[in-house]
Amino acid sequence: MDAASITDFAKARFVRYLRPDDTLDIVAIQRIAHELQVPMAYLFTDTDVLAQMVLAFGLLPEDRQRATLARLQRELFPKGRGPG
Repeated sequence: MDAASITDFAKARFVRYLRPDDTLDIVAIQRIAHELQVPMAYLFTDTDVLAQMVLAFGLLPEDRQRATLARLQRELFPKGRGPG
């Protein structure tokens, strides 16, 4: 799936289509994420902005994820206050 298709999918992620009595097991959710080539967390975000953030972050190699997370934590939680 290309970036444009993923962006379109963000507007109507699959969880919006589930009826309240529908259930998916974790294996099914993993398969959906794998097929879409997105992190599982992408499928469960509350907003499109957060979905795009999860997608972008997930595309980074692990070393850049760690560096980006550290920068965000320093910005959001200065002087050691807060998580991490």
